Amino acid sequence: MNARFVPALFVLASLVAVAADSARDWKTDDRGVLIAIARAPVEVRAWKNPYAGQPEAVLAGKKLFSQHCAGCHSEDATGRGRAANLRSSGVQNAAPGELVWVVRNGNLRKGMPSWSGLPPQRQWQLVTYLETLR
Repeated sequence: MNARFVPALFVLASLVAVAADSARDWKTDDRGVLIAIARAPVEVRAWKNPYAGQPEAVLAGKKLFSQHCAGCHSEDATGRGRAANLRSSGVQNAAPGELVWVVRNGNLRKGMPSWSGLPPQRQWQLVTYLETLR
């Protein structure tokens, strides 16, 4: 076997393994919501966003996103590494209450911290911004 072929084969095998791992991590429920979000208690699906449609809340949420979220989810919210693409249907199909629940509780298995230290108003503003990414 050619000595240059072996490293290339190793790289290809690694990429296939990473792609398989990524596909497994981003499974959705029957609503098309990422499993990590769908694990929120069912009752939070009924929570309504008190700031929905408010331009000031969108701007505040965008600022919060840049400060707290963009480091992992990227400035355009498409995600990097283990961080979810927040523009994906798996996130955008989630109810506002599910999104705020994930913001509050985080997902430590995926490396997302809890943002429960943010006041509820700020959490909802962040969700208001995320909803504009559809």
